[in-house]
Amino acid sequence: MSRIRDHLHRTFSNTVPLLPSSVQGRFPRAEPGRSDSRPRVPLLRVLLPAVVLAVGTAAAGRPAAAELPPPPALTARALQERYALHAGSGRQFLAWDRTGDGQAIEVIGDLANARRVIVYVPGSGQSLASFDGSPESPGRAARALYDEAATMGPGTAVIGWLGYDTPDLINPEVATVWAADRGARRLRSFVSALPPASRISLVCHSYGSVVCARAVSGLPVHDLVVTGSPGLGVRKVSELRTSARVWAALGSNDDVLRAGLLIGPFGFGTDPVSTGFGARVVDGGDARHHTYLRPGSQTLKRIAHIAVTGVARAA
Repeated sequence: MSRIRDHLHRTFSNTVPLLPSSVQGRFPRAEPGRSDSRPRVPLLRVLLPAVVLAVGTAAAGRPAAAELPPPPALTARALQERYALHAGSGRQFLAWDRTGDGQAIEVIGDLANARRVIVYVPGSGQSLASFDGSPESPGRAARALYDEAATMGPGTAVIGWLGYDTPDLINPEVATVWAADRGARRLRSFVSALPPASRISLVCHSYGSVVCARAVSGLPVHDLVVTGSPGLGVRKVSELRTSARVWAALGSNDDVLRAGLLIGPFGFGTDPVSTGFGARVVDGGDARHHTYLRPGSQTLKRIAHIAVTGVARAA
C-alpha cells in the first residue's frame, strides 16, 4: 500500500488540480479582514489518502486469478488435444478455469491453418457465467465476428479471450489501469504465441480496450479496433507506440463514461473518437454499450471488415 501511496503522491504533486480555482486551495477560508494563522492543507492532500485507501483496499481484497496455461504448438494435432480437455462443452476451448469469476479462451474456426486471426477482448464485469451473456461477451462476440468474417471468404479464425480477471463494475479499481496492466501482460504473452505469418487484429470492447492499448506496443498486430471505449490510457494515439492501425467506434446510444482524465493510474485519457486523438473513427451507428456486435448489425459488418481486411467497409 505504501508503494501505491508514494506513486500517487508523486503523480498528484506534479498534476494540475482537477477542481476549478473557485474551489481549490485550503480550507477553511479566512473571513474578510481577519488573518488566519492556522495550518492550511491542500485539498488533494486531504483526498489522496482516502482515494488510495478505497481503491487499494478493493484491489487487495480481490484474489488474483491464476494465469491460464499458454496455447500449445499451433498444429492441428496439438490443438485438437487441447480442445479434447474441454470436450464436454462441444466447443474449442484452449483454456478453462472456474476459479473466482472464471476465465476461458475459445477458438472459433481452424486456428492451425488460419491466414487471419481476430482476438476479441471483453470489458469489465465479464466472467465465465456471462461468457455467452450478451453480444459483447467473449463467446457470442467471437461467434458473431467469425460468422461475419466467413461471408468475406475462408481463412479466418476468431478467439474469444477472457484471459484476465475483469474488474467488477462496483469495484473502484475499474477506474484505474491496474487490472488492465495485469491483463495486458497476459494478452501480450498470448498474442506472441500466435502464428507469426497470420494477419492479427484485436477487437476490444469497453475496459478491454484499455487492456489492448496497454498490450499492443511491439506486438505483430495489424489493426486495433476499440468499441465503447472509456479511453486508452493515453492522450493521443501515437503514445501507444504501435504500428497497428487504430480504429475507434462509439454508438450514438452508448453511455460509457469518457471523462478525459488521466492522473497516474486513475482515468483513461482522451476520448478515442475525439478530434485530435488520432484514431480512425468508425461509424458506431445507434449501438448501445453492449450491442456493437449484434448479429446482422451494420456496426458488426464494419468492424469485421476492418479486422479481416484492414480497410473501412464501403458505404
